[in-house]
Amino acid sequence: MMNKKAALFREAVTKYEAIAIYIPGSPDPDAIASAYALKLILKHLSIEADIFAEKSLSLSQNEAFIDRLNIPVIFGQEAKIEKYQAYIVPDFQNNRVEHIGNSIPCAAHIDHHSKSKEAVKADFSLIRTDAGATSTLVALLVKNLDLNFSDTELASMATALTFGIQTDTDKYKYINYLDLEALDFLLEYTDLKILQGISNIPLSPKTLLYYNKAKENGVVYRDWAFYSIGYIDTKDRDSIAISADMILKNSGHHTVAVFAVIENHKKDEMYLDVSLRSKSKAVDLNRIIKSITPSGGGRKYKGAYQIKLDYFLNAPDKDLLWEVVQATTIEKLSRSRDALYITGIRSMYDSVISKLFSVLKKDSDQ
Repeated sequence: MMNKKAALFREAVTKYEAIAIYIPGSPDPDAIASAYALKLILKHLSIEADIFAEKSLSLSQNEAFIDRLNIPVIFGQEAKIEKYQAYIVPDFQNNRVEHIGNSIPCAAHIDHHSKSKEAVKADFSLIRTDAGATSTLVALLVKNLDLNFSDTELASMATALTFGIQTDTDKYKYINYLDLEALDFLLEYTDLKILQGISNIPLSPKTLLYYNKAKENGVVYRDWAFYSIGYIDTKDRDSIAISADMILKNSGHHTVAVFAVIENHKKDEMYLDVSLRSKSKAVDLNRIIKSITPSGGGRKYKGAYQIKLDYFLNAPDKDLLWEVVQATTIEKLSRSRDALYITGIRSMYDSVISKLFSVLKKDSDQ
């Protein structure tokens, strides 16, 4: 299967001489590692490529990841379309890039989340929700493309992809057969010393501060719980997701959401950022998020969404604005939780009725 996919990927990208690799969402290790490996693949296919990340890094661990592996990423800048003939989007549900529009085609879209309804057609599409990370899918492409990478390139790329898988599977807690196949290939080349060094970098004091603030502002709703942080700067936004991971792990709640309002005064941006985490496979976070907004998505156990609030950037009473955002978010999530269970009960009821009619019909036919 992956041999065929690798051949189709090669066929799709080799139509172009220059490709922009674009990370639309948060540049987390999975997205960065996938983009980096794709850049090296394109290099060996004689294709010029650059990596662009819409947002800047916000964690010391991710900064160390970039620095120690010398990964070339251009942060906070839009790709100059005239330089490239196509673009690639890794690790994001929607491969439509706003400033690119229809100017150039999407050469490849690779992700482990369900594809967004807003996604555009790509020359090559590899969407596997049964993979724990996009790095898994890219690693299997590397394995099956059979390119002549140098030892240095292999070590750097394998270390990056292994770290991508590690972070997106919560340190291998949620790995499956595809991830294991990828890791079996990667670990032969991974620099374990660098990997361990990156993995052991402690959380910043800022992240711990936000985590503790979230814990103090929890609202329990049945078997779910919602935690609010308040206003945070864009450079600290990853603290929301980390706080959600830690709270779920250390609490007895079934599903949790952690949220804050992100302020980016350099770009005149303000948006609500919500991270959801669940202990249950039955909770379809992607469905819940898509019922709230198309600006986000999820998979098993994890999800996130954003709501633009630019209009309120200069609100005269920020405390009042936060109260409204906080109350509305909790109400929306509570209703989403109830809708999920009502749908589940209705589905169960329909199944029971269907089976009952089937039995009655069978009896009447005899």
